[in-house]
Amino acid sequence: MNSETAIAAAGYRIKEWAEQIRDCQNRPAGMSVADWCAGNGDL
Repeated sequence: MNSETAIAAAGYRIKEWAEQIRDCQNRPAGMSVADWCAGNGDL
């Protein structure tokens, strides 16, 4: 993989992770992070 492709791939992953973090932070009140992750295929 050339460096431009690697940088683009890393940027894409960071964007995806940031979206996942925002979604988790907006989980329903009273829901634990572990429960949210389990329900979203992240554990």
